Amino acid sequence: MKKFIVFCIALLMIGVGTTQTVNTADAAFSKDEIVRKRFALKKERLSEIVTKKIAHVENSIKIKLKEQEAKKIQKQKEETDKKAEEDKKKAIQEEEKERTITQNQTIEPTQGEDTATASNQEEAEAVSGASAIGRERGQKNREWGEQLQDPNLTREERQGIIQEKKNYNRNNHR
Repeated sequence: MKKFIVFCIALLMIGVGTTQTVNTADAAFSKDEIVRKRFALKKERLSEIVTKKIAHVENSIKIKLKEQEAKKIQKQKEETDKKAEEDKKKAIQEEEKERTITQNQTIEPTQGEDTATASNQEEAEAVSGASAIGRERGQKNREWGEQLQDPNLTREERQGIIQEKKNYNRNNHR
């Protein structure tokens, strides 16, 4: 009987031992599963944070690019305004030069008429007419030269100006 009781106690201990190992195995499995779930949640949160950061950086880059483009456009506008002002100044200076030239031309013939005789008047008119044509040709050539100095001209525009100048000088050489 004692042997039987010892045997039963041994079986009981073995049974308790196996049930505890099953329980601990289930507990270990459930802990691993809980850890995995927590890890998955943390991974999702981190991926959301990273995507938000990436979107923020992309937006800030877009904003900076737009600002740079706006600055470039503003600089171009300022440059075109400056060029327009310079062109206006040049046009005003050219008009003043033309006025002084025409004033000088009107003064010269009147002085020549006062001092010259009838034969000298014909010679003076021929000379003043020739010099007026020369002045006109010189003025036109200067205008074309100023146009050709413009760095914004295309090759075709430049060639057109050169051809116009050549044709004018050929036709008005006499």
